[in-house]
Amino acid sequence: MSKKLFENTKLAFELKSNSSLRKSLFLFNIIKYPLIVKLGSFLTRLFLKLKLPVTPIIKNLLFDQFCVGLNEKESMVTVKKLSKFNLKSILHYHVEGYESEKSFDECLENTINTIKSSSKTDNVPFTVFKPTGLGSLGLFYKMAQGQILDENDKNQLRRVEKRFDLCFQTCKKYGVKILIDSEESWIQPGVDSLVEKFMIKYNKEHSLIYNTVQMYLKNKIKYLEHLLICSKKKLFVPGVKIVRGAYMEKERSRAQKFGYNDPICKNKFETDKNFNNALKFLVKNLEYFNIVVGSHNEESSYLLMDLMKRNKIKNNNKNIWFAQLYGMSDQISFNIASLGYNVCKLLPYGPVEEVIPYLIRRAEENSSVRGQSTRELDLIKKEFERRRINSQPRLH
Repeated sequence: MSKKLFENTKLAFELKSNSSLRKSLFLFNIIKYPLIVKLGSFLTRLFLKLKLPVTPIIKNLLFDQFCVGLNEKESMVTVKKLSKFNLKSILHYHVEGYESEKSFDECLENTINTIKSSSKTDNVPFTVFKPTGLGSLGLFYKMAQGQILDENDKNQLRRVEKRFDLCFQTCKKYGVKILIDSEESWIQPGVDSLVEKFMIKYNKEHSLIYNTVQMYLKNKIKYLEHLLICSKKKLFVPGVKIVRGAYMEKERSRAQKFGYNDPICKNKFETDKNFNNALKFLVKNLEYFNIVVGSHNEESSYLLMDLMKRNKIKNNNKNIWFAQLYGMSDQISFNIASLGYNVCKLLPYGPVEEVIPYLIRRAEENSSVRGQSTRELDLIKKEFERRRINSQPRLH
């Protein structure tokens, strides 16, 4: 595979106007500085708490880069545009972390509606929900830590299980697969146990449900080995979405605060190694898995394409999907899709004030991952230069 594939900025930014590119250039110029991002995150949370009018600023800058609309109808406009480039979409009503039964039920309703809407087009093969959008963070924590649940907890758990099951029933009825978003490491085991319970019910012959595995956690190869055993025993067909991870600073800070071993790989090199080892493991055992590879890393993308070629796996094999977030790594998404691989862009949507936690994570991720924002900047600048040259009158 040519290592120049991702240099094709003409294709990568085909959907972006000059004004849209300028806005992206401005944003990535800011978020390449971690101190500015930390200060901005702090001030955003403070202004929201004080009910100051910060939403229009967020909407114009972060929201328009990383989200596709305030509602499902607006999102479908982007779905249609992406489909022209062989890109599929994953719609995500991205609301999380509200500790009330009313908000959980509202998130459930929106997720159900998204599943039904996704089924109306071949361009949205997956949808997604975040566990803390449907259930209490405190409950998942107790489950993860193996604590005894009291009657109130058990009643909560029954309601959470019912919400999960309604999502999965709807997915099965409408033929839409679903990704379960990841949580922090001290919550995730509670999510995993619940998801595996439903995989036994719904993933009998193929993967309807995909759990997310964050490979910056040192122990996750062992978790994949556990899933392989489950698959070989024919308990279920594991659907797995692997990602590097989204809570790095929070994970390290908590481990230091409470005095336990840091669960995160010690540096980017070790994280990349863990992620790429997971890729090799999953491709080697593809007959037992359905996989989605969520990565903005060019080397990992090249590696997956190479692994598929070496193992004589067709580009459009239905059990392997590449995935990137909207607003990031278009040089990967658009160029890989042009070669016939299965590629999805994850499209978050929702009210601006409710997706702010997600937007802050995206800014922090681009700031903390070495080279991420710089690479985005370089590609945008390269595309501006290409457009400038092509717009000049030619001498005959």
